[in-house]
Amino acid sequence: MARMAGHRQEGRDREMENRNGKKKWVVRLGVFMLAMLIMTFVSRIIYVDNMPRVHWSYPKAASIRKEFSAEGTVEAADARSIAGLEGLLVDRVEVAVGQQIEEGTLLYEVDVEDLEEQLGILKEEERIWQEQVRAEKSRAAAETKRAREDYDDTLAELDRNIAEQNALLEDLKEDLELHLFRIPEEDAADEVWIAWADERTRLDREIEAKERDIEEAAYQKEETLKQAGRDIEDAQSGQQAAEGLYSAGYSAVGQIQERQRKIEVWEALAEADGRVYAAQAGTVIEVMLRSGMRMEEDAVIRYADAQSSLVYRTVVTQEQKALVHTGDSVRIRFPGSSQETTETVDSIVQEGGDYVVTVRLEPGAAQGQTEGVMSVSVTSQAYDFVIPRKALHSEGGICYIYVLEEKTGILGTELTARRQTVGLEEQNEDMAAISDSTLQSDMMIVTDSDKELENGIAVMEW
Repeated sequence: MARMAGHRQEGRDREMENRNGKKKWVVRLGVFMLAMLIMTFVSRIIYVDNMPRVHWSYPKAASIRKEFSAEGTVEAADARSIAGLEGLLVDRVEVAVGQQIEEGTLLYEVDVEDLEEQLGILKEEERIWQEQVRAEKSRAAAETKRAREDYDDTLAELDRNIAEQNALLEDLKEDLELHLFRIPEEDAADEVWIAWADERTRLDREIEAKERDIEEAAYQKEETLKQAGRDIEDAQSGQQAAEGLYSAGYSAVGQIQERQRKIEVWEALAEADGRVYAAQAGTVIEVMLRSGMRMEEDAVIRYADAQSSLVYRTVVTQEQKALVHTGDSVRIRFPGSSQETTETVDSIVQEGGDYVVTVRLEPGAAQGQTEGVMSVSVTSQAYDFVIPRKALHSEGGICYIYVLEEKTGILGTELTARRQTVGLEEQNEDMAAISDSTLQSDMMIVTDSDKELENGIAVMEW
């Protein structure tokens, strides 16, 4: 009996030890889970704190206004200049020095046959250019679209593969966690303990292998997307080159507009049988024309104005010259005076590397003034996508923007900044007109950030 009682007591002691062991494991697990929760909370705080804060806006349809000012002098008007019709051949000169002319007096005639030939050449150049632009834009846009589609398909496939690998990793971790809960009794047979340890070793190795697979997949994704991104950049470079046929800066736009302006002027001249008439009365004081000469853009006839008036002269750079032409309206204000006037550019003559702009003032304007400031304002055509200038970035001659998109991340649904290459149509100090076949009016374009951005980075709104 005493022996049986001893066995029962021994069993109760062993059961108590097992219960205490289980309690210790539960406490340890609770501490572990609490520590993980705290680490997760802290890591999220750090993650959010490191996020760039951004401002954004939608692109809008608008025009680009370019402006500049130039200081100049007010002088007595001695003569009025008539600019030559660059490229045309003079047939006959109908006026001489000292001759009195009236408004509508015939000044000279151009060779009509040569005019029609030159006009035909310009029109053919314009037609060929228009066809080239349409063809190049169509081809380049198609290549860019195809490159973007390939990029998106590749990205989706890589993300799907990584997601599957992560799901398998989570399953293995859950199996390991469950296995750790199923630890054998302390008095279990050696074979049980060995089997338990072997299973844990297997799970640990599979988890390590799966983590290596995920790292390798992430590396492969990065390398693959780099190449896909280069393919897109190559396609977009081709598209920008095509867009550049029309918009490669002020000079290219100026050349195209100058050709179109010439066509318009020369068509009107052809309708007038090549005859050029005086715009107002005066006395001819200089004739720089002769029969058979081919004209330049410089003045070809100067005559004294029949009315007493003043002229304003200023010097502009070659870049500024692209924004102002003979016949344009400009505003002139006079420092120290409330006077200002809007007048028409009379002539533009090249001197060295700059250009002298002459503006004839209306009678009575600028009386008593010796200095003035000319302001030129030019509004471009309407563009579909205009953004703040600070939202446009450039690297290696390639322009790009950052577009906000919603994606699933650590915090759930997050905003990420996606870099998108665009073409630059036109810009001023504040705004820029951009182009790309994938642009949409509801895109959220980053205009400002408190930190440097990179493609795919998670951000927060300010």
